[in-house]
Amino acid sequence: MKSCIFVLIALGIIIAIIDAENDERREIDDKAVMLLQEKKCLAAEGYSEDIFPSDDVSETFDIILYLASEEVPQEAKCFVRCWLKRSRILQDNFLIDKNKETDAYCEREAKALANGDECEFAFAYQKCSRSLS
Repeated sequence: MKSCIFVLIALGIIIAIIDAENDERREIDDKAVMLLQEKKCLAAEGYSEDIFPSDDVSETFDIILYLASEEVPQEAKCFVRCWLKRSRILQDNFLIDKNKETDAYCEREAKALANGDECEFAFAYQKCSRSLS
């Protein structure tokens, strides 16, 4: 009986370790996908990879979205536009994909602030919604 308990405990520990490894692997995969998307957007917009100080995309977005609109360079706003398009959140003509979990309030606010500029629209939407995917 005691040996069965030890076997069950050992199996529980092994399963926990395997689960932790899968979670870590998923986190690494997510970071790799985000980094690849960042590189593709920088290339698509014609910007150097040195434009952002960190390889951590979440940190980059935190920095960009912390600032007021007038403090953010147009290049960063266009990067956000590219990101939202590659994530299939933003469509052409200032439309947000209704099939994704999007925020209608943020969409209305962004349209009001955009002044006909799609980069400004994307920045305002992202600043309001704060979702990277």
